[in-house]
Amino acid sequence: MTTRPFSRFTAWATAVFTACFLAWTRLTLRTQVFAGLDASSNVPRLVRDSPVAQVASAFAIVAHPAVMCLLLVVIAIWAWRRRLRHLAVTSLVSGALTMLICQAIKASVNRARPPSPMADAITYQGSSYPSLHMAMAAATAAVVVGVTTTTRQPRWAVVLWRLVGFAFVVAMGFDGWLMNAHHFTDIIAGVLLGAAVVSAVMLFARVRMLPLIAPRHPANAVRTRGGLCAVIYNPAKMRDEMVFRRQLVSELAGAHWEIPLWLPTTIAQPGAAQAREAIARGADLVVAAGGDGTVREVSGALAGSGIPMGIVPSGTANLLAKNVGIPIDMEDAISVAVGGEPTPLDLVRMVVDAQADKPLYFAVMAGIGFDARLMQRTNESLKKALGAAAYVFSAMPELFTKPHRVEISVDGSKQTRRNAVLTVMGNVPSIGGGVELMPDADPTDGRMEMVVGSPVGLSAWARATAQVLTRMGADPTLEQYAGVAMSVEVDEPMPYELDGDLVGSGSLFEAEVDPGALMIMLPPRPSSQAPAAR
Repeated sequence: MTTRPFSRFTAWATAVFTACFLAWTRLTLRTQVFAGLDASSNVPRLVRDSPVAQVASAFAIVAHPAVMCLLLVVIAIWAWRRRLRHLAVTSLVSGALTMLICQAIKASVNRARPPSPMADAITYQGSSYPSLHMAMAAATAAVVVGVTTTTRQPRWAVVLWRLVGFAFVVAMGFDGWLMNAHHFTDIIAGVLLGAAVVSAVMLFARVRMLPLIAPRHPANAVRTRGGLCAVIYNPAKMRDEMVFRRQLVSELAGAHWEIPLWLPTTIAQPGAAQAREAIARGADLVVAAGGDGTVREVSGALAGSGIPMGIVPSGTANLLAKNVGIPIDMEDAISVAVGGEPTPLDLVRMVVDAQADKPLYFAVMAGIGFDARLMQRTNESLKKALGAAAYVFSAMPELFTKPHRVEISVDGSKQTRRNAVLTVMGNVPSIGGGVELMPDADPTDGRMEMVVGSPVGLSAWARATAQVLTRMGADPTLEQYAGVAMSVEVDEPMPYELDGDLVGSGSLFEAEVDPGALMIMLPPRPSSQAPAAR
């Protein structure tokens, strides 16, 4: 999902380039308006095997459409790894769509190329109209410029890359004209087609190709001003910290907030201490950027403070963000964190082994036994490489774990004493991967859910998994409870995890919902979304 509106500028660019391409095609193929221009391409400009001809041929090969398409794939991978999902999709789709549409038009028009002394070059192949080299050059240049705007590069860098992109397109066109590889009209048509395709992709992917000169606001315009924003982020989870900083600073500046307070986490201080510092310094908004562990630490410290918290998900699972509808794309998430709607969210307060002076909070889930050991087994490097799939590999040895005895109470009433392998208390429905372990859980209803399971062996786990995924039938190894307060007591100390982080071990776990304890920034409702952006 995205919270970004369509860009009027990109919409106009798409319409203009498309109209120009259609008009240019009609004038070129149905009239003699450009016959004089195309006639000039019938005169050879190079001498075969001359130094200039060799340089021109080499440039055409180096800038071959396949090479540019590969470059766009590399940009897409680079952007995806940095959670710039819209930019990644734009880069990948722009290259593929430009090539497909251009080749389809070539096959339909089937225009012969002009005579050329370089006719045996590998780039002198196929139909002439429109130029695929030029279409891909225009698309590639536009995507590169889109990278500079999305990553909020300094103005000089944006200007420089625009000039580089323009120079590359001009050089590509001059090379094709010099080699007599295309008619002049083929070259212009290729540029218009590539620009139209990439503009359309950017429009629907919500990647803004901002105008070079920003519109001026009237001097008497009323501008509301934000306050102080504290940014608590986990540097280890940031693929590109500078891009994150530039995007957030740009978003805050656009909403007239003060210069943000940057509070990076450390291994010794994973977020709670930074949140307390933000409160002490009078922060009006706290942005937590990291995985579920960072978000849990910050949200627990902010509980009851009334200070809104925005989330920029940067971890492996990002369970809270996904469950409450916060986008995974970094630019979208930052937009929600700064300009979203403050919404009350329940937290769950948990006391372990009667240590009431050391309460813990979680927003997603608390797991005792099975999933805690699963978190302990999962290697961080494997998580970075495979994402949530890493947990599947770590789960295999745990499928044969022997059950332990648990005693469960809900809202002060003893429910059962039974064997269990899996005990999970949850505040949200999904545990990731589209799996809703507790489909009735709602982080705004003042209640929580608990699932207790005792499957042992592959067949038992297969049945339990099928029941969770399909919600068909009943599995005797799974029991579900709901309430405001719950306690779980085990016969011997068990490891436990909170929101995906292994915290420690204990024997008695007492949890109670703290309704509306956290104000969280969520995407605006459709009726309150802003109008289209430039």
